[in-house]
Amino acid sequence: MTEKRFYLVLFMAFASVMDAVSQNAGKDSLTSKEYPFLLMDSSTRLFTMRQSDENSLSLYRLSIRQLNKIVIFKNKPLYFNNLLLQSIVSLVFIPLTHEEGHRSILTHKGIGSISQPFFNKDGAAYVRGVRDADLKMLRDTDLPTYIRLHTAGLESDYAMLLREASLMNWRQENKNILWTEYFLRKISLVTYYSSGLLKVNAGIKEENDELKRDIVGHDVYGAIRHLYRPDMEFKRYTDYKDLTREEKKFVKRVGWRSLLNLADPLLIGKTGFKLTNKCKGNFALGYGMVPFGDYIDEHFWLLTQSINAHFYLRQYENKNTWFPAFGTDFYNISITKGISVDAALHGWMQPKALAFKENSGKLGGAIDVMGKYRLFSRTKGFKELSLNLGITAKTEGFLLEEMNMGKHLGLRLGTSIWL
Repeated sequence: MTEKRFYLVLFMAFASVMDAVSQNAGKDSLTSKEYPFLLMDSSTRLFTMRQSDENSLSLYRLSIRQLNKIVIFKNKPLYFNNLLLQSIVSLVFIPLTHEEGHRSILTHKGIGSISQPFFNKDGAAYVRGVRDADLKMLRDTDLPTYIRLHTAGLESDYAMLLREASLMNWRQENKNILWTEYFLRKISLVTYYSSGLLKVNAGIKEENDELKRDIVGHDVYGAIRHLYRPDMEFKRYTDYKDLTREEKKFVKRVGWRSLLNLADPLLIGKTGFKLTNKCKGNFALGYGMVPFGDYIDEHFWLLTQSINAHFYLRQYENKNTWFPAFGTDFYNISITKGISVDAALHGWMQPKALAFKENSGKLGGAIDVMGKYRLFSRTKGFKELSLNLGITAKTEGFLLEEMNMGKHLGLRLGTSIWL
C-alpha cells in the first residue's frame, strides 16, 4: 500500500470516529478532575509501563493537590507552584517512573529484577539483579525487545509528558500542579537524548558482581550499539568512545532530532490558542526512540465544550527508511449521564519484524477503549468514583506503553477518583 493510500484509509477511519463523537458527546463540560488508577493491565504481571505511568501520575497530582491545602506559612496556604519545592519532588519522581519503564520490560518477559531509582554515588539510578546470561539470551532471541529494554525509560518519560500535556491542554489539571514536573521532565528527556552531541560518557565501570550492575548502562549509546552490532561480544555498559563512526553518526541524529521536543508552547505556560469563540487548540513537536530506530511526532490538541481530542502524525525511521503513522484519542465521551468513554485509534506502517535494516513496511494499527461507570460517593471529599473497564486490540507492531509488540487483545480494569 502506498503512503497516500495509507493516509486515506486512516482519514476515513478517523472521520467515522469523529462522526460518532459528534453524535454522542454531551453538552455539559467536565467540571471535576479525574484521578485514574489501573488495578489490572495486560499482561497481568505487576506493574506494566502503562500501570506505572498512570498510577504514579495520579498519586503525584493528588499529593501536590493535598500539600497545597495543608501546608501553612504565616496563616496562609503555601502553594507548591514554588519552583524550588516542586523541583525537589520531581527529582525523586522522574527517575522513579523512568526506571519503572525499564523494569516493566523485564517483568513482561518473565525476568526478575530490582528497581533502584535513587541516585547512587555515581549519580546513576539502576535496575539491577539480572544475570548477564539472561540479558544475552534476550538479545539473541528477541532483539527488538532487548533494544526496547534500553529505550523503555525514555519511552515512559515521553508517555508521561503526553499524559501531562493532555491534562493541561484540556484544562483537566491546573498548571500550578503539573507545569514544573512537565518542564523538568521534558528538559531531562532532551538532555539525555542530546548528551551524545557533547560526546558525554556515563563514566561508570561495570561492577564485579553482575547482579549489582545496571541492566543496560547508557540508554542511547547501548541501544544504538546493539542496533548496529547485535552479534558482538556481550557487554552492558557503552561509552561514547566504544561506538563506531557510523554509530556516532546515529548518536548525532538522535541528539539533533531530540531538540524538536522543545517546540512546545506548554514550556512557556501556554495551554492553548483561541481558534473560535468556543474552541481552543494547542500543538507540540516530539521525538523518541523505538525498538527499530526513532520517530518524529506532530501533536495537536483540541478543546471545545463537549470534545477533548488529541491527534498526532508520526514518522518512524529505522536505519534508512521512513514509515508513516497516525493516531487520535478522545477523552470522556458522554454516553449517558453516568457512563463515559475514552477512545483511541492508532494506525502505522512499521518495518517488517521491527528490523533496523529492513526496507519493507507492514501496515498495522490498534483500537483502545476505556469505559467508565460513575458511582456517586458519599465519602467526604469525593464527588464521584468510577469503575473502569478497558480493552486494547492491536496488530503486530510497537505502540507507546503497550507491553505486547505482537498481535494482542488485552483487558484493563481500574477505578477513578473524581474531585
